Amino acid sequence: MLLLDFLYEAIYQSESSQPIPRTILQQPPLWKYIENFGSRKGDLCAVAIIDNLIIGAVWVRFVHSYGFVREKLPELSISLYPEYRGQGIGTQLMLYIQGMLKKAGYYGVSLSVSKQNRAFQLYQTLGFSIVQEKESDYVMVKYLNPER
Repeated sequence: MLLLDFLYEAIYQSESSQPIPRTILQQPPLWKYIENFGSRKGDLCAVAIIDNLIIGAVWVRFVHSYGFVREKLPELSISLYPEYRGQGIGTQLMLYIQGMLKKAGYYGVSLSVSKQNRAFQLYQTLGFSIVQEKESDYVMVKYLNPER
């Protein structure tokens, strides 16, 4: 399953730590991000392709997990294979899915990001705001159609 690989890549792992075992993906807080993806109302996904290879994905789903803020606010997940990070591809994916969500009339979108993850700065640049601070991560929201 394609999103399984990208869910694993979305887990923040510091360069100094041992790799997290892939079995962590079987835990309910993570598995629910991709379980039967596409079967629920509101499941949306976009991918980045280079030379016929999918190298990144961004997806949203209504889920009560790490970045949950409230009902009717989907949670966003994004990842790229490491060798494609830092090239603006993630920014393009984020802008693309935000456009999809805005066009569909979504109020906003939330996400969870580790405080140590460099992507935190990208999310701020793209207009995400911190709505909750946890021990090791932030929950952030981007309002797309605030008048709704």
